[in-house]
Amino acid sequence: MRLLLFYALLLIHCTTSAEQRMYWSAGSYSKQDSAHREAARIADAINAETRVQAALTKAGLIHRVLVSASQPDVKSALENIGIKGAWRVSIETSAQPVVDNSELAKIPDDAPSHGQPGQLEVTQYSVENAVTGRSTPVPATNTMTAKSSYNPASLSPDNSNFFSGPSVQNKGRWRSDIGFEHRAFQNPGLLNTEKNHPSVSLQSEYYRTWNDGDDIFAFVPFVRFDSQDKRRSHADIRELTWVHVADSYELRSGIRKVFWGVTESQHLVDVINQTDAVENPDGEEKLGQPMINLSWLRSWGVVDIYWLMGFRERNFSGRQGRPGFPFQIETDDAVYESSAGQYRGDFAIRWVHSIGDLEFGLSHFSGTGREPTLVPRFTRANGIPESVVLIPHYNIIEQTGIDSQYFLGDWTFKAEAISRGGQGIRYEAATVGFEKTLVGIAGSRGDLGLIAEYLYDGRGASGPALGQDDIALGVRYSFNDAAATTALLVTLIDRESHEYLTTLEASSRLGERLKITIEASLVSNTRRVTPGLLGFLEVLSDPHADLAFLGNEDFIKLELIWYL
Repeated sequence: MRLLLFYALLLIHCTTSAEQRMYWSAGSYSKQDSAHREAARIADAINAETRVQAALTKAGLIHRVLVSASQPDVKSALENIGIKGAWRVSIETSAQPVVDNSELAKIPDDAPSHGQPGQLEVTQYSVENAVTGRSTPVPATNTMTAKSSYNPASLSPDNSNFFSGPSVQNKGRWRSDIGFEHRAFQNPGLLNTEKNHPSVSLQSEYYRTWNDGDDIFAFVPFVRFDSQDKRRSHADIRELTWVHVADSYELRSGIRKVFWGVTESQHLVDVINQTDAVENPDGEEKLGQPMINLSWLRSWGVVDIYWLMGFRERNFSGRQGRPGFPFQIETDDAVYESSAGQYRGDFAIRWVHSIGDLEFGLSHFSGTGREPTLVPRFTRANGIPESVVLIPHYNIIEQTGIDSQYFLGDWTFKAEAISRGGQGIRYEAATVGFEKTLVGIAGSRGDLGLIAEYLYDGRGASGPALGQDDIALGVRYSFNDAAATTALLVTLIDRESHEYLTTLEASSRLGERLKITIEASLVSNTRRVTPGLLGFLEVLSDPHADLAFLGNEDFIKLELIWYL
């Protein structure tokens, strides 16, 4: 109850001094050029002010076509030229004639990470660019770390007005959303648990700038209440950070989320934040990490140095939670290699640079690994194992990584590779692949992306269930409509066991205040697990049963997000 009252107070919205302007969102495009062409077409057809605004969604970086709502009957005019379902958005503007990056998150965007405004340096456009259709956009910046908030590794040194450009003074504002989620599982699972799991989540974002935009404060609390799993009912501070921006460096301190990586199927180099495993088993959701981050911007790239203060343990679902584990994981009994335990400080460094159409990053991490080894602890009766629980063990690791992507027309070639020591013998792992985008497929507005990746882990059978010697094949479809509708379907194929893991992610806006998301996961061609210790040992001894424990965890998740 105290947590509810505290969080309710956080939803009090502060006022801001910036001017509010209303626009109609007329379409969202994965390709920048397509957004420009559509904005110019709309401007010519209905003689209205248009602009193109970059936004971050779970599908990646998109470009929204916005049409000024200052004139009456604009929506009707849009419908007359074939654009239906446009929804109103409010943008804070100043006297500056250029779209400042501090406006990025003024639109109620779709980003699950709730990236903060002013910190995602992406393509910017003149306010009047599509009125004539002739203004030249600011060149696109490095998008390797576009999923991250407060990460200048996504900046290009030649065109970043995040460091030197105009800013909007913001005296403080809140943005909040409530998510109503329902997960439905096909089977009761190994522990015969409930198949229906409704829950509700609440997340707010407070954002303020001062000192002419050179100082930024952001606060992002999150809380979820799950009807079945007590461990999934949890609260977290995703962001609580102060950022100071100077001419050639940026200092960030507090609780933050940082993303590294470029591939679709897994992110080997992404080691800064701990995974929020109860929030989503796909590993995409992260817990906030206390840190101090100093970033230097130079002509030869961006260097980030991280001091990570304290360690956050991975959370796991409880006895009534899903996905279910064959045995209880006792997180309270976690074991650390470091004598300092969870109070040990970790360090990381990363250099990011781009040369033409090639973008790459080199990183090194030294500290407690975020992935625990689950070690069985047996309870014996008369010398015979009677029951077992799993104890997380956290080792100190040294990991060096590289991630890169190369753009060649409608092709994007991606790669991530690491070398890690500390968890047994040093090993190497890599993910390589490509995405081919078919723009305006079959004469439609939509873009179809074809994805193929290969996953390798040098540990072989002793490595994780996913990524040892696997192939990922997928399709991504962006409808490029006003509702920003996207869908992503990926199948992971284990080349050794011939098991399959198929996942689906889709989302669409339902007007100005609502958004619906659909996720699904299906494991096929795997063996049946016999409940109990014997069944557990049988699966562990079977080299062709990597996904057996997930065989009864097929589910579909529906979530309705209400932007307050």
